[in-house]
Parts: sequence; C-alpha cells; structure tokens
Amino acid sequence: MTSATVTTQATLCRILAEVLDLDLVSPQDSFFEVGGDSVLALQVVARAREAGLAVSVRDLFDHQTPETLAAVIGDLPAAARASGTAVPAESPLLTFAEDEFGDLEDIEFAQQISDTGAGWETLT
Repeated sequence: MTSATVTTQATLCRILAEVLDLDLVSPQDSFFEVGGDSVLALQVVARAREAGLAVSVRDLFDHQTPETLAAVIGDLPAAARASGTAVPAESPLLTFAEDEFGDLEDIEFAQQISDTGAGWETLT
C-alpha cells in the first residue's frame, strides 16, 4: 500500500466519521454497517470531492470500506494536487445507466397528458 493510499484512507475515515457523527471510523468499517444510508452517501461523496478525491456514489456502494474505496480511487488527482482544487463541479455525483429510469416515451406521454389540461380532481 502506498503512502498516497494511506492518506486517502485517512481522509475517507475522517469524512465518514464526520458525516456519521462517530468518534472514529477504521479503514475496515463498512459505511452501511456503521450507520450509513443512501442520503448520507451523497454527503460523503460531496465532502470527499471537496477534499479532492475523485469518488462517486456508485464507488461508495461498490466499495463500502475506506480501505477498499481508497484502493479503487487512489490519491488526489494530479491536477488537484498541483492547483489545490477539488474535483470539477461539472462531474456528476450520480450517474445512471440508460435503462434505469424506464422508457422516455412514457415520460413524454405523461407530459402530453398533463399539457391537455387533464388532471386529477381533488375533493375538499
């Protein structure tokens, strides 16, 4: 294990401890087993990116310990080390496969229905 990976691990342990409001998170602690959930995962990823780590929510779900996550994402990107900046803002927190939201035609159809004035009646 390189010293860069150890630094990344320490950063991830600190971030997880802060987000989960714990005194300490070890490199082998699983994010979800020590109290993490999907909403907190977004906070972890946002803070990790602020620290210059190139990490996604999918990475955290796939590699749930600071140790395995650090091994996958490695150290700060070279550009971030040189400039002191974090991961670019245009980098999405979440990415989805094309088929994860169903058929876009269904969405377009629903929009057409709502544009016709048809809607739900509410009874008071």
